[in-house]
Amino acid sequence: MRTAAPAPLPLFRSAGQARFLTHVFLSYGRPDAPLAEIARELGLDPAGVTREATRLEQAGLITSSRVGRQRHVRANTNSPYYEPLRDLLARAYGPPRLIGRRLAEVDGIDRAMIYGSWAARYYNAPGPPPNDIDVLVVGDPPRRALARVTRELSDELGLEVDAHVVSRADFDDGKTGFLRTIKQGPLIELDVRPSQ
Repeated sequence: MRTAAPAPLPLFRSAGQARFLTHVFLSYGRPDAPLAEIARELGLDPAGVTREATRLEQAGLITSSRVGRQRHVRANTNSPYYEPLRDLLARAYGPPRLIGRRLAEVDGIDRAMIYGSWAARYYNAPGPPPNDIDVLVVGDPPRRALARVTRELSDELGLEVDAHVVSRADFDDGKTGFLRTIKQGPLIELDVRPSQ
C-alpha cells in the first residue's frame, strides 16, 4: 500500500491509505465489504490492504468480521473520529462519487467530468488548494434541476460546485478553445448513470 502522500489532503500516510479509508467510510462498495474485493476495486496490493486494515482496526477506526474465509471491514460508527473523518474524506476524496451520484438524478446528462484545479490536485499535481470544483456537463439537462443539485453539493462539500453545460455535438467537435483546454488537462470522468 506504499504510494505517495495524497495531494488533496496530505494528512494521510499514502494515497492508498486515503483511497482505502474513503472507500470504507463513504461505503463505495458494500457497507461491509471483503478486503480482497476492496483491494481489487482500488487496484491496491491485497497484502498491503490487509496490513492497513489491521492498523486501522487497532486504532478503532474500522471494525472487521469473518464471513467464511473472508475478512469484511466497515467504518466504526462508534468511534469519536467517525463523523469528522468521514467529513474530511468526503470533501477531499469524495467529490467524484458524490457529484456523479447527484448528477445521475438529473435528466438529460450524457456525460460529466471534473476538470480544472480540483482534478489536478486529485491527481497529485502541485498547487494551492482549489477554491471550487469545476464540472463539465455534456447534454441538455433542465437548468433549474442542475442548479438545485449543484447548490446542494456546494453546501455538502464546502466548495462551490460550478457546472458548465455543453451539447453532445459541441463536446464531440471540441473545436472551441474552452473545450480544447479542458480536454488537454486532467479529467475525472463521473458515473452519471441512474442507480438501479
